[in-house]
Order: sequence, then structure tokens, then C-alpha cells
Amino acid sequence: MSRFHQRATGKRGFTLVEVIAVLIVLGIITAVAVSRMSIQGDLISQVDIVKTHLRFAQLKALGDDRADTEPWGINFGGSSYTLYRNNAASSVRLPAEDSNIHPFPSGVTSTSGTVNFDSWGSPVSGTASIALSQGGSATTIIITGNTGHITP
Repeated sequence: MSRFHQRATGKRGFTLVEVIAVLIVLGIITAVAVSRMSIQGDLISQVDIVKTHLRFAQLKALGDDRADTEPWGINFGGSSYTLYRNNAASSVRLPAEDSNIHPFPSGVTSTSGTVNFDSWGSPVSGTASIALSQGGSATTIIITGNTGHITP
């Protein structure tokens, strides 16, 4: 018999049980990876939305010559945030929202606090930060004093 014939008829390879076990393990790993990606996807999209709304408040302050005495800002309350002017809720709607309030999706929370912008678009209190979290993931948005630059 030739070597090729011996290999072809030999009992090498995987059993059906081994193949099924590998497929089950791969399925579990895929399910965990997909669930983590969707959680981080919600958090990442909320960070982008918050940054857009912070920039909107900055633009409102830049266009308002009374922003030094009546600042525009955003008040974060844990599960939502509000656009306001002079520490009172604003009648101006946030971009892509039906009101001046943006509720976070289930599971996303923020630190409580306020960010006020002066007529130069800079945070009134110097550098400001807002932390967003969901599950075990967290990210911090920083608004740099003097420049008003917003970074995740």
C-alpha cells in the first residue's frame, strides 16, 4: 500500500463531538463580543450627541452679547441634560430634539453638573468635564478652559 492510501484510510481528523464543541465555544465568544459592542456603541453615540449639544450651547453663547451676564449652558442631571440660559430652562430646542431636554437611553448616565459658556465660547468655570458611563464602560468629555475645545 502506498503512503497516500494509508493516510486516506487512517483514522485521523476530528470527531463529531469535537466539532460541535468548537462551534458552541465560537458561538458563545461571538455572543459576548456582539453584546459588548452594542453597549459601547450606545455610549459612543451618546458621547457624540453630547459633544454636538455642547457645541450648540457654545454657539448660542458666541452669538449672544449678554452671555457674560446671562450665560448659556447645559445642566447634566444623571439620566438627562437640559439646555438653559441664565440658570433657567431655555425655550430653544436642542438640535435634532423635540425640546431643550435630552434623555439618555436606558443604562447611560452622566455625572451631575453644569457647563456654562461665556461670550467667547469658553467654559465660565475654566476647564470642565462630564463623565458618561454605561455598564462597565466610561468616557469623559473635557471642555478646555480659555479655548472651549471639546475632546472625548
